[in-house]
Amino acid sequence: MKWDPKLAIWVVTVIFLAGGGWWNLQTVSKDVTKIQTTLDEQESSITIHVASEGHEGGTDRMKRIEVAHTEIREDIRSMIVNQSAMCQATGARCR
Repeated sequence: MKWDPKLAIWVVTVIFLAGGGWWNLQTVSKDVTKIQTTLDEQESSITIHVASEGHEGGTDRMKRIEVAHTEIREDIRSMIVNQSAMCQATGARCR
């Protein structure tokens, strides 16, 4: 049987491509496993942090800040209403 050089080149090319694809697949699989392990570790760390006592303290502080923000917003609203009333009473063109 006579070997065709073009066929031999195609066969070698296909073998190298298949080997490269297999190597790439194995590398990606290892990377995915490593990333999954890291993600699991971070998830457990976050769970521990959320369950910690200090996290609840931050929530209470945020609630106090929200209450203060609401009070400030009401004060600003009353100042705007008062300014509008003064502008209307004096006939001034307030902006």
